[in-house]
This record gives sequence, C-alpha cells and structure tokens, in this order.
Amino acid sequence: MFKRLLDGTDLGQLKDMVSPAFFDVIPTRVLWKQGRALAKRYRDQRAYTEALTHRATTLNAAELGVNIGAIVGDESDRVEDATARGEALLRLYFHQILVPGPALLDIRCHRFARREDGDGYVFDPGHISVEWDAEFREGLSGIYRGFYGDDDELFVESLDALDLRCAEETFRQQFGEGDQHAVRFEMKTFISSFHDAFVACREAGEQLHSGFLAFGIYLAFLYDHLESIGGGPFDVRSAYEAAAGKQQAEAA
Repeated sequence: MFKRLLDGTDLGQLKDMVSPAFFDVIPTRVLWKQGRALAKRYRDQRAYTEALTHRATTLNAAELGVNIGAIVGDESDRVEDATARGEALLRLYFHQILVPGPALLDIRCHRFARREDGDGYVFDPGHISVEWDAEFREGLSGIYRGFYGDDDELFVESLDALDLRCAEETFRQQFGEGDQHAVRFEMKTFISSFHDAFVACREAGEQLHSGFLAFGIYLAFLYDHLESIGGGPFDVRSAYEAAAGKQQAEAA
C-alpha cells in the first residue's frame, strides 16, 4: 500500500526509511487518506505556487540566511562549509514547523545550495508540501519550544496533546544529548530510534495523528541531507533559537 501512495511522486527512497511498526500506529484508512492528500497537493500547481509564495515571504522576514530561489549553475564548483550548510538547513527545518502555513517538505541535498555570491543559501523545493492542521502543528511546535526552552511542563503537555507520551524518550534522544550544541545525524539512528518509538506507542495502544506521515517524510529528508554532508556535529540549539527568535520577540 505504501508503494501505491508513493507512485507518481519522487518519494521512492522513503521505502527504505520506514519502520514496519509505523503502519501499526496509524490506522490504514487515516494513512491512506493522508497519503492521497499529499499526492493531490503534489500534483496541484496552484497549491505549490501558494506554498512557495507564503514560505518565500516568511523566510525573507525571518532573515535566517535561507531564501526561496532557483539553484543556478553547478553547485559542485562552489566552496562549501558543511557545518554552515547543515546549520542553515536546520534553521529552515525549524522555521517551517514554528511558523504557520504550508511546509515544503523536500529539503534533500539537491534542493539546497550556497548562493553564487556566497551570501546565504537558496532553497529550491520540489512539489511535496503539507499544511498541517492547527492541532498538530501547535502540538509539534510545543514539543520543540518546550524542549529547547527548557520548559518541561510544555514539552510533556505537547506530547500528551498528540498522544506521544509513549515516545517521550525517543524525542529526547532525537533532539540530542547534553546542550545540543554538537549533534550528529545518521540515517540508521533515525530509523532505529523511531522504530523503537512506534513499537512503544503500539504497545501502549496509541494511534498517531495523521500529520505524522508528512512529518516523518520531512524528518527523514532532514537526516538524509545532513548525513550526506558528513553528519555533523551541528549546533542544533542555536539553529532552533535563530528560527524561533523573531517569532518569540513578536509574541512578547
């Protein structure tokens, strides 16, 4: 069934990233519905254009050193700093979770490049996008805000809002040990840790929100990209704080 959901898109590599336990914690009808919704958005040029326009506007306002644009020329000829690239990618990753609106999920390596003038990065996304419902996005952003804001009460409340207390330890480990200023990313770690989370949720009798299909794609592509440029270490906490800074200031 998962293969059928991927037909007609460029998501084929995901088949090797998915734990079988994932299908035990999202009901088949929910998974199928969400998969069809993703496929429909993938083919909808108007939805893609709207997502691009929205994200271009919010990224320009955020001043994170990443902007929507076309990758021009041969990226292999450009001098690259893997650490700077990875941390710019992480700022983009957090921005799309923290700031409402459609998220452009395809953040793989070939969609991201240093600008020709060396001033920041260009994000040239494919058509894979999602607009999470408010409940899911608020719960997910609350998990990150609670963790990186050292607000354990918010962290746990947000896990509970998405029925994810069963995966609390996995989320803490995925965010990085210590102060999160030097975190490594490996795809095998991502697959094994989330397999453990899905098994824990299955054993607790929990069923995950449908938003986890798109979030899983997004997170898998993040790990794939970061591993492809050496895996780090990357300063994840500083990337989060940069992405959250202006939003928090405006909310104050």
